[in-house]
Amino acid sequence: MIDEIKKEIEDSYYWDARVKALDCKYWGDEVTLVFDDDGTDTIYRFTECYRVDMKHDPQYPKNIASKNLLPAQVPYFLQDVEVEEIDIGENKFLQFRINMYPIDLLVMCKEFSISSQ
Repeated sequence: MIDEIKKEIEDSYYWDARVKALDCKYWGDEVTLVFDDDGTDTIYRFTECYRVDMKHDPQYPKNIASKNLLPAQVPYFLQDVEVEEIDIGENKFLQFRINMYPIDLLVMCKEFSISSQ
C-alpha cells in the first residue's frame, strides 16, 4: 500500500508547484491541499486524521494577509512530500511530512487520495 501511495505522489509532479489552498475541516479530521500543476488543480485529500501540525517559519514575513493574496503572490511551493506507515498500538497510520516553505506540514491519517480538476 505505501509503495502505491509513494508512486502516486511522485506521479503527481508536485515539485515547485504553487499551493493554492490548504484547508482543515471538521476539527482536523479532513485536510485538503490543492496545488497548480500547469493549469490543472491537483488535490491531496487526507481523511480520518489524528494529527495535523503546521509550522510557518517566523522569519518569513507576512506583509499581506494571506486571505488578501492574489494567486501570483502566494509564496507556498511544494518542495518535498514524504510518507511513511507508522504503527501506534494496534493502529496503522499514514504519516506525511510536506515541505512547502515557509510552511512545514505534518499529517497523520488513515486515508489518502489524489485527484485532479
